[in-house]
Parts: sequence; structure tokens; C-alpha cells
Amino acid sequence: MHTPIHHYEILPSTNAEAKKMILNGAREGILLAEHQTAGRGRLGRSFFSENGIFMSVIIAPEKIPFDTGFLTSAVAAAVCRAITEKGFDVGIKWVNDIYLDGKKICGILAEAVSMGAETLAYVVGIGINVGESDFPEEIRDIAATLLLNEKEKEKLFFSVLENIEKVLAENKKTILSYLKEKSIVLGKDIRFFGVKDGEGRAIDLDENGGLVVLTDANEKIILTGGEISVRVR
Repeated sequence: MHTPIHHYEILPSTNAEAKKMILNGAREGILLAEHQTAGRGRLGRSFFSENGIFMSVIIAPEKIPFDTGFLTSAVAAAVCRAITEKGFDVGIKWVNDIYLDGKKICGILAEAVSMGAETLAYVVGIGINVGESDFPEEIRDIAATLLLNEKEKEKLFFSVLENIEKVLAENKKTILSYLKEKSIVLGKDIRFFGVKDGEGRAIDLDENGGLVVLTDANEKIILTGGEISVRVR
């Protein structure tokens, strides 16, 4: 990517800063913060941001070759590839988390920035836990970190950028195939919350990355948003 990189020692949130830049006319850009003080996850949740790669990528609408609802899934594939290339056996928890050995190491948050009816640009925030992290007790059992030195961490950052560039030029079916291969929820019993609430089995991804679920009532539904958790029987 030949996009300008804005490097910060500390920011409240790279996504929030990227939104300001978009409203001020930016249509591309990469933001990287060494630390975040107010990182956010999906549904407005806080995102623990002690050590790692905290970045946001600004993407102009015309640079997205597929339905924009697929953007989060495509970036999840890109990040998963970048981490896998570093030798870690990671998987994707639908729709926006990367897991290592059953623990979350990365979250992705894609947001549209609009003015009136016009979408100005999209911002994709990526937080990857890297290096030593003293996780708060409430997430210690569900969060993990990639043990990489500073040089490897920098290489991973640039690999993520390269892989995002690749998925924005890639055949959608190829991305979907990879998402299915790397899914840690397909074939599992799950609970789903948010847009719809219920339980069932995750059986497939549709052509837009939606999660196809066979509910316990034997009804086939497609989740396009909300949250899921894997049921432990």
C-alpha cells in the first residue's frame, strides 16, 4: 500500500481519529497507535488495548469491489492470513474476531462514515494483542497475545496491510472459501444474540459472509449481524 501512514504514540481510538480525518476530507490513510486509551469493539464495547498493533485503515467506497457488508469478513480473512504467515495456527470466530487456541487475539471493527445520505469512506479498525500483556482478570481466560518481538510486530503490521490490499482485489469466492476453511464456528452448536436470539448449529456461510444457522426448531436462518457464542454441551 502506498497510502500515507500516520503513526501515533498514544490515541484514545484510531477509529475515532480516522473518522475525524474522513470528515476533514481524507479518503485514504492508515493510522497506527502504540497505545489506545479508549479502544472500542463492536456494539460499543470497550476493547482492552495495552500492548499490540492498534490500527485503522481508511478505504474509499469505490475501492471496495464487493457488497460493503462483506468488508468485515474480507478484512478478517486478510488479518488471519497475515498472522498465519507468522506461524500461528489461528482461526476466525464469525464475524470479526481472530482466535488462537480458543482465546481471542484480535478484533475488527468496520464502520461507514457518512454525511447526510452520502457515504464518504469506510474505516476498519484492527486491534491485535502482541507482546507481553497483563490482561484484566475478567478477560484473562478468554484473551491471548502473540509473542513477537518489535521487529516481528512491525513485519506483521505491514503484512496485514498487504493482505488487505490483496482481498480488495480478490475474487469473492476465494475469500469465502478461506473464511469457511478458517472458521472456528462452522459445524458447532451456537447461541446467537442481538438481531435475533436463539440456539442452533452453524452450518455454512452465505455469499455475503452471513452465518447460516439451522436452529433448534429446525428452521434455517441467516445471521448478518449480532453476536454468537459456541455452546459447550
